[in-house]
Amino acid sequence: MIHKTYPVNGMVCASCAQTVEQAVAKLPGVEKASVNLATEKLSLDYDKDQVDFQTLADTVAKVGYQLEVPLLSQDFTIEGMSCASCAQTVEAAVAKLKGIEQASVNLATEQMQVMYQEGQVNTKDILEAVAESGYQAFVRKDASQARIDQGQKQEQHMDDLWRRFMGSAIFALPLLIVAMGPMLGLPIPSHDYPKLFAGIQLMLTLPVIYFGRSFFSQGFKALFKGHPNMDSLVALGSSAAFIYSIYATLRLWLGGESHFVMQLYYESVGVILTLITLGKYFESRSKGKTSEAIKSLMALAPQQARLIKDKEMTMVDLDQVQLDDIILVKPGEKIPMDGQIIEGSSSVDESMISGESMPVSKKVGDQVIGASLNKQGSFKFKVNRLSQDSTLAQIIHMVEEAQGSKAPIARLADKVSGVFVPIVMVLALLSGLAWYFLGQESLTFALTITISVLVIACPCALGLATPTAIMVGTGKGAENGILIKSGDALENSHKIQVMVLDKTGTITEGKPKVTDILLATGQSEDQVLQLAAAAEAASEHPLGQAIVDQAQAQNLPLAETSDFKAISGQGIQVKVAGRQLYLGNLKLMQAQAIDVKTYQAKANMLASQGKTPMYVADQDKLLGIIAVADQAKASSKAAIAALHDLDIKVIMLTGDNEKTAQAIANQVGVDQVIADVMPDDKASVIKDLQSKDKIVAMVGDGINDAPALAQADVGIAIGSGTDVAMDSADIVLMRSDLMDVPAALELSAATIRNIKENLFWAFAYNVLGIPVAMGLLHLFGGPLLSPMLAGAAMSFSSVSVLLNALRLRNFKIKAKNVYKNV
Repeated sequence: MIHKTYPVNGMVCASCAQTVEQAVAKLPGVEKASVNLATEKLSLDYDKDQVDFQTLADTVAKVGYQLEVPLLSQDFTIEGMSCASCAQTVEAAVAKLKGIEQASVNLATEQMQVMYQEGQVNTKDILEAVAESGYQAFVRKDASQARIDQGQKQEQHMDDLWRRFMGSAIFALPLLIVAMGPMLGLPIPSHDYPKLFAGIQLMLTLPVIYFGRSFFSQGFKALFKGHPNMDSLVALGSSAAFIYSIYATLRLWLGGESHFVMQLYYESVGVILTLITLGKYFESRSKGKTSEAIKSLMALAPQQARLIKDKEMTMVDLDQVQLDDIILVKPGEKIPMDGQIIEGSSSVDESMISGESMPVSKKVGDQVIGASLNKQGSFKFKVNRLSQDSTLAQIIHMVEEAQGSKAPIARLADKVSGVFVPIVMVLALLSGLAWYFLGQESLTFALTITISVLVIACPCALGLATPTAIMVGTGKGAENGILIKSGDALENSHKIQVMVLDKTGTITEGKPKVTDILLATGQSEDQVLQLAAAAEAASEHPLGQAIVDQAQAQNLPLAETSDFKAISGQGIQVKVAGRQLYLGNLKLMQAQAIDVKTYQAKANMLASQGKTPMYVADQDKLLGIIAVADQAKASSKAAIAALHDLDIKVIMLTGDNEKTAQAIANQVGVDQVIADVMPDDKASVIKDLQSKDKIVAMVGDGINDAPALAQADVGIAIGSGTDVAMDSADIVLMRSDLMDVPAALELSAATIRNIKENLFWAFAYNVLGIPVAMGLLHLFGGPLLSPMLAGAAMSFSSVSVLLNALRLRNFKIKAKNVYKNV
């Protein structure tokens, strides 16, 4: 038996749920069926050998509803790709399969992400489709092992390329000297000995072809399958030059026609293969550097931990540590896992995770993060997250997901890459024929043109332009505590026109304190505070927690409570020692018909000072008002100034009252305040702003911010916030520093600018290089591009794009320096 949950569309009432439930429960093999109307989901326990998804879908459809096809996600490693055309071929082959929702291949990481419908297609079908297209796919299961395997394969690939280059160069260099020697007056066998001259070149060329044999095997394989790639272009150009040279050699040897000595292309074949192999080596090295951020993050975690068990300490590997185990950490050691301190205290350097340089004080009850550095004292902590679920592991996963994603700007390059190689092959053939028949040139000249066009064209530069910049940009963000979760988020961030900020915990510290207690009856301040603290003890709201903290600081005992109820956007109602109490804002008092008019002016005065007045009342009357203030963060004013300089309108969105919100807004320079907003209405506010053709970002940290974060064009979660907020967001800021918001936008703009530069040079190289190779300059009396120079230029184009992307590693965030004194 297996357990599955499926969304059901079309249900409007409990009767609908019952109908679906009963219909599915009758199927043979279904042990249990339960429909939840609120979540609109069907939960099943069934035998997969008797029931499949299609049977379930048909059954639900017969009773008038629709069972949604659940989408599964799987990552694959792809081997054998050499250029953007290869990536397009694999993508297209998988996308054609029935049930595939999305297939995305990243040439730089050699990874494929596939979203597919359960029951419609499986991993075996996907693997077979990739194999049919001429490449090899492997299911990527264990992420950490996959990273190790991929790293080892990259190292092996680079070593192989270097050996191939050195082997090729040993023979290509003397080949070039022999071929060009007569022109330089070198004392070597030349045109006076045509048979020997040709024979030496042939013997030197054969080893180079052997070292570069993968160009031919992979290139022709892709060509015969109807999906030619860059290797196909190299293979065609080199083969044409080599075959014609063999023909000329045979004419020399057998026919004695000495003029064929001037029609040998052996040096072009040898030098082209050697230079392209060298270019591939540099490309591989550069691609390896784009993922250095991931390698650096992986290297942060220690390999062992001091495990305390039965009062004995032993050093164990991290994979032997279990949840709730006790770990000892000494000064100067890295913390091996996430957990909670149960004994001792220290200061911890968390800069490798958050980007924050100042050590953080830690005491009993505080959380510690794996891979951070213990600076001073020793302490023991209880493990609450294993290595694979740790904060570091989540960060690495987020960065990898972003690096594997595609930005919308890449679509143009993808479209061009898909048709690039066939077009180049046609252009090469047409230009050669045109020069031969219309230009009244020799077959040798026409062949030179054809080979040059085939060799100079470079789809690699197009394919690498976007993913390499995204890899370096997201990696740079991770180093600064800015986790950008997708290519879409990266591209959209620099377009933002309106930035919506939550108040509590985002603009403010999120650690409010009690500042004033106003009395409305004969009770004392301590009595009102004691009642309010008891009522708020069960609440998780930061304002309520401030009241509880104040009561505990004054050592006030808290009475028993019952019937606690949170009233969204208003406050709470609860019984304290059997007495019904209400704590909240003016809306709550009005809803309970409690007269507060006498104290309204005082409440407004507190609000105008940036304090939040909280009314405390029983069933009949107001007992008092407790004012709580939450100070603005030190960096908030500077961050908002930086956003203004980026021409972004800043709006504060809060459930707090208008006067309190406006007071905070005045302190930090917010343009507009939208206050008294119910948590459920925050997403509606975002939607309304978007309806005015504005690109809107939302920054928040709480559970009630999650819908708004999901609705925004770019959702940004403050790292100290909840997991729900982080899951809903497109960008996660590991620190609670609002200055990281403009920093993220700067990084986005720099990365997109880098992508545009890469695409420009990739397109410009091909737009200019191919016509030159076709003989455009020669047509007007200019020089002719030799196949050797074409091969060198092709190799340089890919490397130049990668080197440009690597410049992002030196990116400096302007906002943190320019606005630090605001």
